[in-house]
Amino acid sequence: MPSLPTMLMILSFPVGALAYGLALRVLQAMSFPEQAQTLVFLFVPLFVAGLVMLPFMIPFFDRKAKADLAAYARLRESQPDERDGSEGPDDDDAPEAYDAPEVHDRPDTPDSERV
Repeated sequence: MPSLPTMLMILSFPVGALAYGLALRVLQAMSFPEQAQTLVFLFVPLFVAGLVMLPFMIPFFDRKAKADLAAYARLRESQPDERDGSEGPDDDDAPEAYDAPEVHDRPDTPDSERV
């Protein structure tokens, strides 16, 4: 028997078809101008069907994403490190340390001596 996310994914298609039909029936009961009628009757029911199908599809894709992330982590752990075993960059390639000059945000004179 398939798992719950797979069953929800399978159920999302008939639920989407029912939502499309219901949205189309509601739109047909409303009056629209002749020019907008075709586009509204096509896109609004598709949008409603997609919104209704989405909660059924999320667990399926979430499970797939978690499996892919776990496979990627296993792949990263199984591959040898390209470096020579050290944790940091090679000492030859590392830039020399740079000492930034000190920056004083406030003047040397206290506030009481300012004019």
